[in-house]
Amino acid sequence: MVETPDVAGARDGIGRGGADESRGEDDARLAAVRRYEILDTPVDGTFDEIVRLAMVVFDTPIATVGIVDADRVWFAAAEGLDGVTQVGAEPGLCASAVLADGPYVVTDASTDPRTLDHPLVRGELGLRFYAAAPIVTAGGHRLGTVSVIDRRPREVTDTQTAVLTRLAALVAHHLDLRLANLHAVRAERRLREEADERAEASAALAVRLREVAAVERAADRPALCQLGTAGQQCTQPAELKIADGWGDSAWGCTAHAEEALFVAAVFIANKELGGLSVYLNRR
Repeated sequence: MVETPDVAGARDGIGRGGADESRGEDDARLAAVRRYEILDTPVDGTFDEIVRLAMVVFDTPIATVGIVDADRVWFAAAEGLDGVTQVGAEPGLCASAVLADGPYVVTDASTDPRTLDHPLVRGELGLRFYAAAPIVTAGGHRLGTVSVIDRRPREVTDTQTAVLTRLAALVAHHLDLRLANLHAVRAERRLREEADERAEASAALAVRLREVAAVERAADRPALCQLGTAGQQCTQPAELKIADGWGDSAWGCTAHAEEALFVAAVFIANKELGGLSVYLNRR
């Protein structure tokens, strides 16, 4: 669907439930732009083929993939703009097209009331023709537009606008995949960090256990570990005494003592603590 001037006016805030509602919707859209973390990232050529195809389909000298920020349109890809990386987000072009429900077309910007005062129309660029499709993600977030521009008035066909819509959908799909990958990488990094922290804690505990074992070597103790699995005696020598908050304790080999310290509410005992019944009964 090609936007008419009346419809475009509604998209810019007229008849949309008032200024507060419009502002709330724009805040939500801008929050989505931030979540996708695409603004000001290095331009790596990801969308170059998108803009080149758009130029071929419309036979225009300029095409862009733009992300619409609060006060600017940042180009993730652009052809024909001689190194321009962003422009202002004045209403009438990208800032309005991103809110459209379909293709947004201006056949002659010098006479169209939506664009008469736009700097790109009045300024050096002399924009006359503009067509765009909004980039809408799977979650309904409106991030920007795929646009084509010419310095002379143009007409468009339904086939051309259909292709433009499809190109915008491809950009949205890529951005969704990119965001999912970012989340996956960060989740993996967090898991690695947590694993490293657990490994460090385990190593520190092992050192502490060895230190305590060295101190306890002269203490009276049973010959063998008392912390074997249920119904099976551990044959390793008893080296450490552990206890719980009730004062019940047991002697164990280093491996079983370390395991108990991690999985049960116990701690390394002092020599005065005694008793084993509660610990054995809860196993």
